[in-house]
Amino acid sequence: MKKISLDDTIFKIVTAYPEIKEILFGLGFEDIIKPMMLKTAGKLMTLRKGSSFKKIELNAIVEEFKLHGFEIEE
Repeated sequence: MKKISLDDTIFKIVTAYPEIKEILFGLGFEDIIKPMMLKTAGKLMTLRKGSSFKKIELNAIVEEFKLHGFEIEE
């Protein structure tokens, strides 16, 4: 099973698992598909921070990742 942390940067997890970009886009992280946003804000933004910033329930993010075969380390 693939493991990610809510406190890893979005850049780090997308680099490790490129399929995460589509999952995040589907959750409402629309800017994730813009390469420059991923390389800049993505290096600072974590899933936990992004959840708050985008006003997306953290539990919804965790459940969506589980549906795609990821284990979330908190």
